[in-house]
Amino acid sequence: MASFKRLLRLLGLALIIGILMGFISAAFLNALNIVTKLRTDQPLFLLGLPLIGVLTAYSYKRFGKNAHKGNNLIIDSIHTGEQVPFRMAILTFVFTVSTHLFGGSVGREGTGVQIGGTLANKLSSLMKLEKNEKRILVMAGISAGFASVFGTPLAGSVFGMEMAFIGKLSYEALFPCFIAAYTASTVTHLLGIIHEVNVIASIPAWTPYTVFIMVIASILFGLTGRFFAISVHAVKKIVARLKLNDLIKIFAGGSLVVILMFTLDATRFAGLSTWLIKAGFAGTATVFDPILKFILTVLTLGFGYQGGEVTPLFRIGASLGGVIGQLAHIEPSILAAMGFIAVFGCAANTPLATILLGIELFGVEAVPFYILAALISYYISGHHGIYGSQVIHIGKRHNHSDTGKSLHELDHS
Repeated sequence: MASFKRLLRLLGLALIIGILMGFISAAFLNALNIVTKLRTDQPLFLLGLPLIGVLTAYSYKRFGKNAHKGNNLIIDSIHTGEQVPFRMAILTFVFTVSTHLFGGSVGREGTGVQIGGTLANKLSSLMKLEKNEKRILVMAGISAGFASVFGTPLAGSVFGMEMAFIGKLSYEALFPCFIAAYTASTVTHLLGIIHEVNVIASIPAWTPYTVFIMVIASILFGLTGRFFAISVHAVKKIVARLKLNDLIKIFAGGSLVVILMFTLDATRFAGLSTWLIKAGFAGTATVFDPILKFILTVLTLGFGYQGGEVTPLFRIGASLGGVIGQLAHIEPSILAAMGFIAVFGCAANTPLATILLGIELFGVEAVPFYILAALISYYISGHHGIYGSQVIHIGKRHNHSDTGKSLHELDHS
């Protein structure tokens, strides 16, 4: 009876987190729409990126405690019970929106995950939950954040159970994650949030040539996700080693991003760059599109600006897939859909959430292609990822020497 009461309490708390996260995500997404329109109408907002970087670095250093660890702090709270300051939710909301206003090439899921995880940690403390209950509630908070930001409750539910480990799905969090994810997604929908829709024009037949191209494409998606994770961590390490004031570092990084955008005529790659997905699906993306988005995102995140990695990975993957489709004379939209989910999935090390994301966003007709892309890219990416605090439960290869280690502990870069 006591265990049943604890379960009911967890489910009730997951419901509360879902409701709160739904309202917060709706406000966040509306704010992103407003600042994106402002910057699009006035491109000179880009010149303010170095200054907002200075304010971001100062605020996190002065008020953030350990909030600068971002998503990794949320994962650490699952593994070790590390405390997450409530101010993290406020800081990530304000400075992600600010980064988008001034054109930083970042995403939005990081904010959802961090706020959801912060709410879960706060509720756990208020309710004096035991360690395992707290772990489960934090996973539910992650699910609520992901689901409400992208409008994908099924993928969000599994993402929360899959994010903290490589090779493990935390089934003990199944019901809280589903309740939090579906509640959060429903609330954002009721508040008028409409998510972008992209359609696969046609599904190609399974011929030897098609299979060959799909396998090659999936390998390229895996290598892209792998190199993205390595690159972001490498830039962060290089920046950390520079014997300069942190405010000067981020100002220089923002200045470099702005200079590249203007000199390469790449201001359209600022912020969310929604057009990249449409170009990938329509077969109008160029070879340089995923490359430029990749470089600008790595630099923006590597120098310490706030925002997520997932949305840029969607853009990079969709445009890369669209280019492959054009070159191989295969319907670009199917490869764009595969790239959309696979580049994200292998960099996040969440293969099941990747497949479910494809189903929710693009329909069930192409499920075999989603599975192919997700599994091959997941294997190719190796023990690399955008979340350094992920712990390897079951390795991707037969060598088990990495088991039990976090990605931070593996010196890849």
